Amino acid sequence: MKQYRLEQADQNVFAVHQVIYSKSDLEMWYDWNTRLEDTKFTDQCFWIMCDEDRIGGVVKLNDTVLFPFMIPPFSNRQELWRGLLKCCEDIRNINGVLQDDVNILQSFGFKVNLTRQVMCCPASGGNKPITPDGLTLYSLGDSFDITRIHDVMKEGYRGGIDYDLFGVPNDEKIMEDLTYLLQVYKHRNLSIYVVNEQSQEIVGLCIAGISEKMPLGFAEIGELCVIPQYRNRGIAEFMLNYIRESASAYTEVVKLCVTIGNCAEILYRKVGFQAGPRFARMTKR
Repeated sequence: MKQYRLEQADQNVFAVHQVIYSKSDLEMWYDWNTRLEDTKFTDQCFWIMCDEDRIGGVVKLNDTVLFPFMIPPFSNRQELWRGLLKCCEDIRNINGVLQDDVNILQSFGFKVNLTRQVMCCPASGGNKPITPDGLTLYSLGDSFDITRIHDVMKEGYRGGIDYDLFGVPNDEKIMEDLTYLLQVYKHRNLSIYVVNEQSQEIVGLCIAGISEKMPLGFAEIGELCVIPQYRNRGIAEFMLNYIRESASAYTEVVKLCVTIGNCAEILYRKVGFQAGPRFARMTKR
């Protein structure tokens, strides 16, 4: 009978294997050295062993495993998972599950919580941003009172797949998320908001910027929302094009992450964002 076990891996060797075999996020295809460094975020990296053969690798943090991968010539994905789950019976959460593995893990009693993908586009070369009639654009700088956009964020969560999955966050969580994102992008803040000139109502916003620690120095869009009564007027497309143009002075690529099933994905593709592999987050039933 085959024996499966985890074996502690050397971080550097593990990083090379993970970068090559894990089909990692789209933005990590651009630079080899940065991909390696980004992979070394923990020393809890392990080879999946079958007897004395190295068949795969995984990062394991308590009851959670991240970004598992298989190493050729081994090719039986079902056996890989059966072996891993047999030698690690405490696994309850699996993040970064490739679509090839979703059905297999469902047969082992796991369920999909959500599926996401990274999307990237060139910062330059987009359509010229034209402000929709009756609206004015403003920069969302350090001195801005973020309580003014609290309600916009709250309304922005309504509808769509994220709302169906998680509902609307409470007021405290919204403020916490806003504060966190603006701190992350403080190095190069590109955030904006849009106001109805007549009513002086904030109708949409985009929280974006470049983090000092962002892999490859890409610009990132953390939040994009338009309140329901102002949707389908080109406001979101305008903000995306504006962020692209603004970011082009500092970087070559803009990235974002979207939940599969979010209708905004159609808009992102229209504006020029290219989707990477889909990753599921799964938990034990």
